[in-house]
Amino acid sequence: MILKTSKEILEEHILCNHCLGRQFGKISTSTNERRGKIIRNLLISLNPELVSDIDLQNPCFLCDNIFERTDEVVNNISPDFEFATFHAGTKIPDEIMKKEEMLKEKYCLQYQESIKQELNRELGKKIGSIIGKEFKREKEDVTILLHPYESKIDYFINPLFIYGRYNKLVRGLPQTKWLCRRCKGKGCSKCGNTGKMYDESIEELITELFLKETKGSDSSFHGAGREDIDVLMLGNGRPFVLEIKSPKIRNIDLQRLEQEINKMNEGKVKISELCFVEKEVVEKIKNTHLRKTYLAEIDVCLNEEEKNKIEEFFIDRDIYQETPNRVVHRRADKTRIRKVYKVLTSKENCSSLEIYCDGGLYIKELISGDEARTNPSIAELLGKNVKCVLLNVISIEEKV
Repeated sequence: MILKTSKEILEEHILCNHCLGRQFGKISTSTNERRGKIIRNLLISLNPELVSDIDLQNPCFLCDNIFERTDEVVNNISPDFEFATFHAGTKIPDEIMKKEEMLKEKYCLQYQESIKQELNRELGKKIGSIIGKEFKREKEDVTILLHPYESKIDYFINPLFIYGRYNKLVRGLPQTKWLCRRCKGKGCSKCGNTGKMYDESIEELITELFLKETKGSDSSFHGAGREDIDVLMLGNGRPFVLEIKSPKIRNIDLQRLEQEINKMNEGKVKISELCFVEKEVVEKIKNTHLRKTYLAEIDVCLNEEEKNKIEEFFIDRDIYQETPNRVVHRRADKTRIRKVYKVLTSKENCSSLEIYCDGGLYIKELISGDEARTNPSIAELLGKNVKCVLLNVISIEEKV
């Protein structure tokens, strides 16, 4: 079958050994070039009268003899950034891909390997030997895209992901940059031409030095939830992942940066537990509702009966919350179900509550009821108006 089909192809088209062998590339583990050479030699020995046609390899109908020029293609590789691993890809002209598809359909080539696959493989080997870096099929530091027919090379530097935890030590500081509602970041009289609602954010205070050290083009800050602007984040801190886009320097000293950032932001923000992670951790921290412990101060002094009532009622209790009135203008209006595991009152302070609950539960509304949009609530349980006047996150689950 292989010899018969090969003879039919070569009687109509000139193919190099690479392209001839690749038409049957999924049959054996040999290289395409070697397979093509064996097929050609067998055909010549069996059909000596056709040697003038069968032995021709130049110019190749399919690849235009690109495999003879692979050294030229990779010689121009000169990255100006740090990386340890790479993946190679190629951009093949449409006319070549159409020719390949035509051969596949015309000669029923069910074992054909794509020219793109072979070029990716062969050029990847050459790149690895030139730059001395490890080739990886996934989670590589950079993707090198070669245009072998245009003498052009593109570099796509993959992001750097850094996990850590932050403590927010002052109120009035948002987690991420908050664009001005009026100008949407362009700058106007309302925001003093800064484009921002607040002068600084946790994201900006942490990110600035990382961008400088890595020479990254931009960044994204991914937090495991967020506290309100007037809430402190104490205890073990809130998990986050900092994504540095197109970093030119990947080998950075996280311990030194942690110390410098903490010194620069003393009294405002503190970070800890910095380490490099994979992209999957971003999705994990954004989609996992880590249990949290809050310390809330309310505007009423609880008597002993009320304290006992709260502690006894809020044990593994499901809470049904519609999106709070204060944020419904910027978040989907839906009902969320979260659980309160326990609420502890204080013997020393009649207006203090320690609440252990699921992440994503709105604590202020758990206390006030938010005009019956949160059920049950502490206000509903006690039958009177109760408001949260001060709130701190004092603990977030360790595991992410």
